[in-house]
Amino acid sequence: MSEFIVLDVVIGLVFIYLLYSLLATIIQELMATWFGFRSKLLERAVFRMLDDNSGDFDKRFSSFKSLFKRRDDKNGNLVTTPPELFYDHPLIKYLSEDKFNSKPSYISKQNFSKVMIDLLKGDKLKPGDDVKPLIQQSMDTGKMALNNIPIGQETLKYLNSIWIDAQGDIEIFRNSLEKWFDDTMERCTGWYKRHTQIIVFIIGFIIAVAFNVDTISIAGKLQKDPNLRAAIVQQADNYIKEHPKLYKDTVINLNKIAIVTTKQDILTGTAKADSITKAKNDSIFNRGIQLTHKADSLINGDIAKANGLLGLGWSGLKLTDSKSCIAYKKDKEFWTWNLFWCCLSVVGKFLLMLLGWLITALALSLGAPFWFDLLNKLMKMRSSINIPTASQTKK
Repeated sequence: MSEFIVLDVVIGLVFIYLLYSLLATIIQELMATWFGFRSKLLERAVFRMLDDNSGDFDKRFSSFKSLFKRRDDKNGNLVTTPPELFYDHPLIKYLSEDKFNSKPSYISKQNFSKVMIDLLKGDKLKPGDDVKPLIQQSMDTGKMALNNIPIGQETLKYLNSIWIDAQGDIEIFRNSLEKWFDDTMERCTGWYKRHTQIIVFIIGFIIAVAFNVDTISIAGKLQKDPNLRAAIVQQADNYIKEHPKLYKDTVINLNKIAIVTTKQDILTGTAKADSITKAKNDSIFNRGIQLTHKADSLINGDIAKANGLLGLGWSGLKLTDSKSCIAYKKDKEFWTWNLFWCCLSVVGKFLLMLLGWLITALALSLGAPFWFDLLNKLMKMRSSINIPTASQTKK
């Protein structure tokens, strides 16, 4: 019988982790929307490609805090570096959604290669002119033909390398630029995942404390109460049936750079890269409102129901019996020792709660997709096992 208890306890914990990791992801996505995480990391990637060896890169992008800093263009409209020249190109400049988000969250590889070739060949060409000599001149002088801005040394080496490999063929050179961009975007996605995992862990810990989601306490309650286990497992089963395609029903599919466009895409997580440039009507405010409504619905719906079953929260919580701790005794030494042990008990219980919160935060940082997949597998495993009923176990 013990293996069935363990399975149900695990299902209960996984279900709680799923609900709260969804909440943590929504909050993280709200922060990503308001602070422009994607556009900032995309800008970091572009700077890495075009001006990696400059001191400006370390100042602007090396710190984790840079994600939360407001952009400050000290040069105003003065373009002084290749990345700034890149972002000043009309094809990139007008991809930004609004003044609040002054840099785009998504750039296609075709746009990247187009802009790079434009920078290298300059704007003095006429229809029918050969662009190869102009690109070669940029390689030889180490300066962008457009505005005559110096190219970073490491960037110039790489551009010259793929230009030589292309043997002056513009299409091959274009394809090499696009592959370079794709490779960098893969790394950029990794940066985004690492940063957001840290943020989700912090959010998860705050959620764990705010809702008193103590993993150790929850496991103890589920282990002791068969009726509670049955109720939680039933809620988890209903949730899986109501959300068979959770990836499309929530915001959990948001790990990659710049996949959020319209408010519908935010809620479904199904935005395609080609649709990013078409999303001009949806403001950051509207996205924030939609995500806030999603969080409110989750908190007042499935989370509230699970909390009610498990008794999560701070109401009615007691770390110790205050009367026994301050009870008057004629023996002062006994009273002193009693108070000491009571205080020690409170500290011990608090430390145990702290450990439970940390376990919860670590679990939430794994992300809702992980817990959704695991819950699906566990529910299928449970349905394939003939679990005895309460009346059968008594016989």
